[in-house]
Amino acid sequence: MLFPADVLESELCKLRGLLQMLHEDQPDVMEDVFDFHVTSLVTHAAPEHHARIRSVARSMLAEVLGQPVRRNPHAPEIRLMDAA
Repeated sequence: MLFPADVLESELCKLRGLLQMLHEDQPDVMEDVFDFHVTSLVTHAAPEHHARIRSVARSMLAEVLGQPVRRNPHAPEIRLMDAA
């Protein structure tokens, strides 16, 4: 099933939100999740959209990586083996 253009735009917006969330909370898995989602978008898009999807996604990733990490001040602090 191929996504129409408006659905692709919506999915790219969702990807931006996901990347921002991962950048702040789980940066170690960010690139793997990014690769998975971009591949998924490409496989559900017509071939003429593939280059644009990859280009937009790469610039989005670079933009998110360039932002400072905003930590959640209300998140619990988990410290393993603090006394060691």
